[in-house]
Amino acid sequence: MNERENNKEIPQKRSLVIGLVGCLASGKTTLSAELGKRWGIAPVEENYPANPFLEKFYENPPEYSFRSQVNFLISKVEQLKALDKNKVSIIDPELDMDFIYAKTHFKMGWMNENEWNLYQNIFYTITAKDNLVYPDVHVVVTTSQKEIKQRIIDRGRGYEMWILNNYPEYLEKLSDSVNEWANREEKNSFKFIAYTTKENAYGGVEHLANRIESHICSRFGVNGNFIIPEIKPPKLNGNSDYFPEKVVIH
Repeated sequence: MNERENNKEIPQKRSLVIGLVGCLASGKTTLSAELGKRWGIAPVEENYPANPFLEKFYENPPEYSFRSQVNFLISKVEQLKALDKNKVSIIDPELDMDFIYAKTHFKMGWMNENEWNLYQNIFYTITAKDNLVYPDVHVVVTTSQKEIKQRIIDRGRGYEMWILNNYPEYLEKLSDSVNEWANREEKNSFKFIAYTTKENAYGGVEHLANRIESHICSRFGVNGNFIIPEIKPPKLNGNSDYFPEKVVIH
């Protein structure tokens, strides 16, 4: 057997990729920050300052939605191409969330049909052409509309307050788009559903992180093809270390 044939029989390990999906103010960043702190990883976050159309978008959504979303898409693809495949990655939010945002903008009338069709063509062309790393685990972070609106008020961020005050229906449409995506992908990929409340999103995020770590250990820890984070055994009770592939946690 020559060296090339021998190498074919040795599976190449690659690092686990965790992607987060969720509505604005659902708790994605809080959760990704906790995971990153535990694992010594800086999550890959949206590069808002690099988008030259974002400020104009808030002044005139129908005029700048398409350009802003395409900019976010290209920026995310560049981030994914630059990932170190030898290190575990946390993507907040993952690439499909860009598509979800754009779809919601179309639902809001901020993109017309031609722009939406063009965005889809760009999205599928870019993601098919480039050698991108996709998440092995999708963490779908969700919570109630009441909770989302209260968090926006509590945080007092200008752009979030602008959305809440001018387009409150956007938050519900965005949550609907996230749920549509999650339901469609259910049969095709491994997801972890993290239902956050005011208590566990901010004061008890450790509980959510423990559950996610348990999933990773049970599903990928025994798979020799993956490099996973160095995870300390979570302190869980009873049989809570073992979960089905889709789970709602509280």
